[in-house]
Amino acid sequence: MATFPTPTSIFQQFQTYLKSIKPSINVNDMNSDFILRGKTLTGLISGLYGDQAKVYLDTFISTCRAAALALFGQDFNIPQLVATQSASVGVQITGSTNGTVVNPGDLTFLYGPTNVIYTNTTGGTVAGGILTVNVQCEVAGQIGNISFPDSLQLVSPPSGIGPTANLTVDMADGSDVELIDSWRARILSFVQAPPAGGNETDYPNFAYNANKAVRNASIVRWGRGLGTVDIYITTGTTDIDTAVTQGQSIVRIPSGTVISALQTVYNAAAPLTDSPRVYAPTEQGFNVTVNVDLAQGVTLTSVPDDAINNPLNLTVQQLIQREIGRVIYKYPTGGRLIPGLVGGFIVAADIEAGLDFWLSAVANESGVVAGIIPLLTNRQVQMLDSPSWDAPVGGSQLPIPGTSTVVEGV
Repeated sequence: MATFPTPTSIFQQFQTYLKSIKPSINVNDMNSDFILRGKTLTGLISGLYGDQAKVYLDTFISTCRAAALALFGQDFNIPQLVATQSASVGVQITGSTNGTVVNPGDLTFLYGPTNVIYTNTTGGTVAGGILTVNVQCEVAGQIGNISFPDSLQLVSPPSGIGPTANLTVDMADGSDVELIDSWRARILSFVQAPPAGGNETDYPNFAYNANKAVRNASIVRWGRGLGTVDIYITTGTTDIDTAVTQGQSIVRIPSGTVISALQTVYNAAAPLTDSPRVYAPTEQGFNVTVNVDLAQGVTLTSVPDDAINNPLNLTVQQLIQREIGRVIYKYPTGGRLIPGLVGGFIVAADIEAGLDFWLSAVANESGVVAGIIPLLTNRQVQMLDSPSWDAPVGGSQLPIPGTSTVVEGV
């Protein structure tokens, strides 16, 4: 890696050169005209070196800034994935008058917890007091996702239409703009493993290119026999930190619409010798028990006053359970791969590290408290799959939090 002199070292070189040219000058007199001019000059030179450092870093995909990454993406035809709108094909309006006709766009729905607006994209005629319509979020982003079961309120419903609508399937596929690190990883993957007629690295790229809602694609070869390729797709929520902290719905299972569209693409793009099939992963809950020692004056029922990091006014016990969930939600389909071991896992040490990052009340070497909300002086996650500390995850399983049990005393 290239190295560039610091402003201090540049100024020290200036002092050395000045002393050699004018021995009578007191180079330590910071009020000297020579020194003041020298500081201005070395500041200018430092700025030039800084600019050169940025140019150097922008030369490489792994270190470049977002603007330079966009140019790499343009060169390789790998754009950043845009934000997508969530939608549901199963919003059921009850308490309506039989025979009432609804056209697409006639209805406006409100989801109270997020104040997000939705509109119907299909219509129909009420029968048996019920009308089921497709609904799409008015704004793009993961904030539009809603986990089934839940309900929406109709805003100024027309005559003959009831005021409440129930979700019979998730409001899914809503994602924020792709994170820079994810975009960088896809470009690096393309450069390091370019298209090769259908190898393992090609299959995720087929998915990203086919549908802008896709955020992750996991590949399992020979899951249904020789020559088969199973592709497990996730869409929706990717900013887990924001969703968990704000209490937003976390929906990563793709809709049937996305699955069907991708299957069509794979049928056309995959090599003739492969039999691809696109699936939604199966959500699998994992139970966790953690023993904790609390900081002085803190109880499990205490409610830390922190509008930014505890906006929902959760108790200490709920915050511990929240952080367990935060870690588990970040695992991909199939869990985390551990070198030397077969298959993926939920790792107990990952959960402990997550608790430390958010809730540790223990000061680090510099004396600064480690946790964002300092509550715990000690913690220990119990064995997740006795007698192993870690729990195995199937290749088609997407981990979600199960029952999180908090016990005082480590």
